[in-house]
Amino acid sequence: MNQDVVFDIPDIHCKICANIIKQALYFTAGVEEIETSFEERNASVSINPEMITSKKIKTMIIALGFSAMIM
Repeated sequence: MNQDVVFDIPDIHCKICANIIKQALYFTAGVEEIETSFEERNASVSINPEMITSKKIKTMIIALGFSAMIM
């Protein structure tokens, strides 16, 4: 069963930033769906918790140079 997690990412300043995050997470094992929003400065991620944790996703977003907080 998938788990839906929303991340607040205040450092998203443009659509390119949102796309960078989406592209990086899209190819991650355990990420089933991802939507990023420049306007709302967040990312909604559907994950398979048996394969990846929300903390790992947060770490990946931070590694891309953005701050992230699980909402």
